[in-house]
Amino acid sequence: MEFKKIFSARLFRAAFSFALSLAVLRLFLFVLPFPELSRFEDRDVSTRVFDRNGSIVLILPLGEGLRREFVPISEIPKDVRDGFVDAEDRRFFLHFGVDLLSVARAAFQNVSGGRKVSGASTITMQLARMVSPSERRDFPAKIKDSVNAVRIEGKLSKKRILELYLNNVPFGKNCEGVATTARTFYGKELSELTSDEISILASIPRNPSARNRLEKSFKYPFGFPHYVRYLKNSGAFDRKGRPGRCTLPSVSLSVDSALQNFASECVVESLARSGNSRITNAAAFVCDSRTGDVLAWVGSEGWDDHEGGGQLDGVLNRVQPGSSMKPFLYALALDCGFLPTDILDDVPKEFGDRNLYIPQNFNNRFNGPVRFRVALASSLNIPAVTLLDSVGVGKYLSVLDSLGFSSLVEDGSGAAADLGLALGAGEVTLRELCEAFRVFVCDGLDSGSGRRVYSSDTARIICSILSDKNARSMGFGYSQTFETDYPAIFKTGTANQYQSIVALGATRNFCVGVWMGNFSGNTVVGKTGSSLPAYAAKSILDYLERGGRDAPGFDEPEGFVKRKVCSVSGKLPCEFCSSTVLEYVPKDGAEEKVGRCTWHKRNGLFLPSGYQSWLSSDAASIDYGSEPLRITSPKSGGVYYFDESRNRLRQFVRFEAVGGDDGVARVLLDGEEISRLERPFMMNMDATRGEHVVTVECAGETDSVEFSVK
Repeated sequence: MEFKKIFSARLFRAAFSFALSLAVLRLFLFVLPFPELSRFEDRDVSTRVFDRNGSIVLILPLGEGLRREFVPISEIPKDVRDGFVDAEDRRFFLHFGVDLLSVARAAFQNVSGGRKVSGASTITMQLARMVSPSERRDFPAKIKDSVNAVRIEGKLSKKRILELYLNNVPFGKNCEGVATTARTFYGKELSELTSDEISILASIPRNPSARNRLEKSFKYPFGFPHYVRYLKNSGAFDRKGRPGRCTLPSVSLSVDSALQNFASECVVESLARSGNSRITNAAAFVCDSRTGDVLAWVGSEGWDDHEGGGQLDGVLNRVQPGSSMKPFLYALALDCGFLPTDILDDVPKEFGDRNLYIPQNFNNRFNGPVRFRVALASSLNIPAVTLLDSVGVGKYLSVLDSLGFSSLVEDGSGAAADLGLALGAGEVTLRELCEAFRVFVCDGLDSGSGRRVYSSDTARIICSILSDKNARSMGFGYSQTFETDYPAIFKTGTANQYQSIVALGATRNFCVGVWMGNFSGNTVVGKTGSSLPAYAAKSILDYLERGGRDAPGFDEPEGFVKRKVCSVSGKLPCEFCSSTVLEYVPKDGAEEKVGRCTWHKRNGLFLPSGYQSWLSSDAASIDYGSEPLRITSPKSGGVYYFDESRNRLRQFVRFEAVGGDDGVARVLLDGEEISRLERPFMMNMDATRGEHVVTVECAGETDSVEFSVK
């Protein structure tokens, strides 16, 4: 009895000592640095990219076509886990990295057979070989694998070891990990594998020749390549806070594969319809108006079109947006005090001082007095430059910066464009244009930051203008391109050298942008504001708003109400006004802020003297005494240059003066009278190189300006 007690006590102490030793060893192995294992745990994996509906759109290769997907052990089916454990290491959950029973068995079989009959490599040892590979597969390498296997067991749980093994075991043919292999050879997710398929895959690590029976049956998807590349380059697929560059195993995007395919078809169709317009490239971008989420990103008509620049990205390509920028300027003008009833002069004008800017309309015509609404909807150039000259380039750039036009601000190109910004002279991207265009259907708010850019009334008035097909008629006729069954706004633009054309469209739900042109920069042939991108943008909106989708209308401005105004002067009609239109006027104080029409009188229409150079018909007269005498050309401080390629005798400086109470005026150049003019006060002046002063005198009034000729 005493002996049994002594034996039991010694056995207990031995067992305790052994358990304690194992615990100390495991603790030692746990704290012992193993940098190779740390790096292995953080190695890159193939990012699986899903669209908003959970469909895989891309599985990123890791280089040379290798793919290695990562699936958490909890998501790997039990029969897959069990199949590999049974085939590779049945006592996996019992040993400490090295299976001594398997070692003894393998040694006996190999010695008895006089050759290598079987091995004793455990799953942990195979993992150790992946973590710290050896150049040769000899006995020292086996010892190394065994030692490292014990070290791994001291640091990781069995579940983690099995997880790393199943996600990294190589199967050949550019496949690593069970998920990638199942997809490559069977076109299936792990959960869809049959028992026979699991058995075949589980046999490959010990018998690599078994993979020769398998043929790749899965074609990897290749959706949203331009957008995915953009996200990858921006680090969106990298795990934050991990050592080195480490990719995420999966990413869910806001994009819609069905919409992407439709937008791609629209792009291809538009190119096919372009005929002899010399257009070879196109791009489309679609986002959610409310959230800004990217829904479609078609960077080019075909990624694989290497000769045509298919891998260039038209969504991020910087181009001149032309008139598509004008709504942002007109909105700023409204916030700065302009009214929807204001009349903008569409007559020949000179802007600037030392750098004179003389804009032209796209059709080389001038329309005289034009209502604010019509000037924007018909994309007239001179009214836009007039507005920018009034509100200031600096203030406009500040608004554009808040709208996300970093392309204009960061490199100073916006400031360099000066008044040309009114016509879209700076370069921006299609994505910037589209995301900024949302501000109007979002009530003037930048929905990304929640920051207010324009007042809600301003945004609502711009929506009213850009959805008004009648207001577009002066510039574009009664085109049916933008006819929709739902409330929508549209704007087009053409680069000043015709390198590209842009169309924007938006509803309260969605915003679409389409660009067409040439990545090479070659000019296109076609009408300004071509219907090609416009048709594509409208088609995409039709697709999005189809089938009874909720397409809410645009709200009415709260501080304005629609009233009849004179169609010519924009003022509240007087008794002699023969034509009126409905327009927004301030709800309070309209009589004071808008005023009554004074252009229509009992004996006809009398326009202000600023229209004297434009008026060429008997339909109206000029009210020459409507303003004080002033010289409108040349500009004060203006600099004019002789064109050496032209006949100097045919080169003049244009003189024009308006106002005055008499019908005759004296014109003096450098103090000497050069002409006596009758209405209208216009002439061409001969001027030599140098500094000059021109003066006009009329009925006791005088005005002078200085200019120079070089």
